[in-house]
This record gives sequence, structure tokens and C-alpha cells, in this order.
Amino acid sequence: MEVKFLNQPKEVKLGDILKERLKGDFDEVYMIAGMVKDTGVEDIYEDILEAVKTIQKINMCIGIDRKNTSKDMLMKLLDAGCNLNVHINVDGSKVESRAFIFEKENGISYIYVTGAKFSSGGLFENACLITEIKYDPSEGKSFETAKNNILQGVVSEFHQIDRDEVILLAEKGEIVARITERKIPRITEMYGASGVEQVIGEQIYDESTSTQTFNFDDLADIEIDLEPGIVMRKNVELAAESEAKKEKEEREKMLKSLKKTESDLDKLYGKKDAAEETKRKAAIRMSDEIDFENMTTLIIESNKIIEKGAGAGEFKLPKSLADNMINYFDGEDAFSQNKAVVRFDILDNKDNTEAVDEHVEVIRTDKGISIKSEALIKLELTEGDIVRLIKEGEKTYKCEIIRKETEEYNIWSCYCVHSVRGQKRKYGII
Repeated sequence: MEVKFLNQPKEVKLGDILKERLKGDFDEVYMIAGMVKDTGVEDIYEDILEAVKTIQKINMCIGIDRKNTSKDMLMKLLDAGCNLNVHINVDGSKVESRAFIFEKENGISYIYVTGAKFSSGGLFENACLITEIKYDPSEGKSFETAKNNILQGVVSEFHQIDRDEVILLAEKGEIVARITERKIPRITEMYGASGVEQVIGEQIYDESTSTQTFNFDDLADIEIDLEPGIVMRKNVELAAESEAKKEKEEREKMLKSLKKTESDLDKLYGKKDAAEETKRKAAIRMSDEIDFENMTTLIIESNKIIEKGAGAGEFKLPKSLADNMINYFDGEDAFSQNKAVVRFDILDNKDNTEAVDEHVEVIRTDKGISIKSEALIKLELTEGDIVRLIKEGEKTYKCEIIRKETEEYNIWSCYCVHSVRGQKRKYGII
């Protein structure tokens, strides 16, 4: 592991570092920034577009607010193919972390931690310290530990969003249509030569005044009678009312057509249901604190499930772990000829598929414990999916499958903090 402390802008520029790394063939990239401006995204957007052709997954975890974030910018990140996660920054709930992770499973990986904001100035001009940590291929475990520590501290604060949720955020006023540094003319200026570009029909954030400004879409159709002046004012008022009513009707029609509703945005405001809150409060023990005698939950990455031959369809617990888990499966007396039969209530989080298997076989072998369930076989558990096994009573367990492609995976993968001896798999115990 090689650590460097770099000074911006004297020695390096963070923007140049990101541009260079995005040219690499990394497996996965995380860009975590509690405050992001459109200017920062614009500066590296073309590099992101090129990067998605070679990098398997680019995760953007960014803080958003009305002053710095536009709908246009978020849509562009989605269009580029980024996995977009956001946190709504409000007083009392802000994310300040800034880290950039470039992961290569069998190659050199990098982690950058900095105080620089994700803006044009923060990436290229402002003075700040950048810490670069380089990991050689042989240091994969050290990199995983560092990466998980960073993600565990921030990932629960971010939530994945799609295009519908971006639109709803704009409608609720959490973000604006687009950011501009050009001054927006007042209505009185529209009749004179101000030399200022007029922006029509958009919700704008004007950085010079920090106020939200609207313009009428079409003043040309308004009948203006200068004498008496009251007629002009009345016509303007009627036109404004008509336009407002039309705009409201169109907005309501558009919102009804969306797959998402405002209630779907609750997670973005930190509102969690009781079950999810219980998950977050659960304590993950360090390896030297593990109490296997009193464990209730095992969180572990799945092995590759083979389809034919010996061990076909079996989910396996390696010997280094299984030897400590006999009591978890109700002790030695529960095993008859090295086999116990238990019940699994199974939930697949990808599409909330539920299944019950009352004849799950827990088989002791010289290599550990193999778990065979016909219901699990039908659900096609794949390598790397997380299995969350919860003991509910004697010979009764709840089994949750957390798929790699789902949002919850990022949360529960951070709980897999212990390495399985001789394997890439990781696990955690509650």
C-alpha cells in the first residue's frame, strides 16, 4: 500500500486525477460527494460517457439541494448509465464525505479522500489536500476493508433514484430545472434592450440573487391597452391565471403518469419503516467479539451454486465458520447421521417473492455445512448474492436473499466484514 499527500493546485488537480482514472479498466467506481455543483459534473461528463464503455459500474453518491442541483444534471448522469444515489441536504442532515474509489479485482486499485467540493473550482482551482492510497493486486483484502469502512459510513445516507424520482424532486422544489449564472430579466426589462438573455418556461436558480424566478411563457398574445392602464393590468392578470391553470393541469397529468408517487420519496427524506430501522440498529460484532453461542443472524455471500454432480444446488458454509455454528442449528442432538431438517421462510428481495420450505436439509460434512433447499434451488441463488439467515425459533429460520443488482445490496454488503478463510466470500454475524 502506497499513501501520498498531494496539494491542489500546486502539485495536482483532482479533476485531472479523476479524468485519468476514468480512462482505466476498473471493475467498479464510487464517487461520493456530499455537495455537488453542475459545473463539477460538466467538467468530467465527457470522461464519464467514455468510462461507461469499459468500467462495469459507476456509482454516483451525491448530496443534492435547490441551490446547487438541477434536474438536467441528474438526468444526464442517468442517461450516461450511472447508478445514481442521492441524499437531500437540509439543515441538520447533511453529508460532508468526499471520497473516490476505483476498484480492480486483479489489478491496482485506488482510493482518494479529499476536502475538495465536487465543483469546477473544487476540482481544478481551490487549494486543498488530496490523499491518494494505492493498493497492489496482492493487497486486495486491505483494499476491501478500507472500501467497506468508507461505504459503511455513508451508504445508508444515500438512496438510489430513477428518472421519475428526479422529476418528483423537481416538482417538490428540492432541485431546480437548471442552474444558470446569467441574470434573469424582470418583466419591466422585457420591453427594453437589456442585452440579457431571456429564459422562458423554466424554473431557474439565479446565483446572483439566490431567489427563484418565473417568467410568463408568452406575453405576445396578451392584449395590451395603454389607455386606460387598468385594462392592460387586467389582461395580464387573466393571462397569468389562465397559464397557471393550464400549467397546473399539465403537471397533475404528468405526475399521474409517473410510476413513482410522492410517498415513494419518503426514503429520500430519511423516513424509514420499523423493519428497516431495526435492521440499521443491529450491531455487527468485530471478529474478536463474536459470540457464536448467542448469535441470531448470519449474513454471508453465497458460493457458486453448481447444477449437477455432488453438492448440486447446495448453499455452503465453510468449515472455518460451520464448526462454530452447531448450536445455531440446535446443537449436536439435532443432527441424525450428520443431517438435520429445518424450516426456511424465504424472501427474495428482487421482486419480493416468498416461499416456504419445511424440509431444508442441513448436512454436516468434512468441509463444513451444506444447506439444501428445493425452494432456494428454484429461486436460482447466484454467486455473490447475500443470504441473510435469521433464527426465529427451534428449527425455524427466516432466509432473505439480497440480490447483487438491488439497492439493499450496498447496505448489507457493508455488514460482511469478515473474510471466509481461503475464499473471496465475506460474512457478518449479529
